[in-house]
Amino acid sequence: MREPSAAAELVLAAAAGADSRELPELLCAALCRALPVDGVTISLLTDTPDRQLLHASGTAALRLEQVQFKMGEGPCVSAAATGEPVIVADLHGRLTQWPLFGPAAREELPDIGSVYAFPMTDGSGEHPVGSVDLLRREAWDPDEETLQECVEATRAATVVLLTAPTALPWEPTPLMDAHWGRTHRAAGVLSQRTGVSVDEALARLRADAFGSGRSLPDVAEETLSRLLGDSAAGGHGPPDAQ
Repeated sequence: MREPSAAAELVLAAAAGADSRELPELLCAALCRALPVDGVTISLLTDTPDRQLLHASGTAALRLEQVQFKMGEGPCVSAAATGEPVIVADLHGRLTQWPLFGPAAREELPDIGSVYAFPMTDGSGEHPVGSVDLLRREAWDPDEETLQECVEATRAATVVLLTAPTALPWEPTPLMDAHWGRTHRAAGVLSQRTGVSVDEALARLRADAFGSGRSLPDVAEETLSRLLGDSAAGGHGPPDAQ
């Protein structure tokens, strides 16, 4: 059996004996120390409407996840959907793979030069359950040895999360709940009121945010206030096309 890499060993050591509720933050911090990166995020179920950010190591990392969630595409979404690593050596280059995320990244993520997204998979390696995003301030194309260290370190983090003694009793911060939790609630309410799928409802929220230039949390809160307010008042008007 192959010995774990130095980066993977550091990640495993950092998580040893930790409370499950602390694991996302501890793992992000350990990955930052073990690898030549400036920020880390861990997200679950990244390619579904039920996507949930577990932790972002700093402001730039959080902003990266917000932009990807708003646009519904980006490196971590692709990594979780395909089960393959996605390496973006120059985030401000020509990102034709993501027609919405590419321009948004150039405009809204000036502090990030490169992103490396790795899928989180179960033991078979065939079922992605999320992704780990690693980011650097400057553009940089990692060599094969560095990429292998990243693969093994993110795999170690995935094993830690998936083998936690409990089902990850994680409580989101108010900021994360406002962005991810409340948005999912708004999509669910909009789905019920309009009869469309939750996927379609979330797409409508994203389109509203993109078209109006507002943040997705603002659009979600407005939608919840309007639709739940209508319900409380007994309103049964025609479904809003959003």
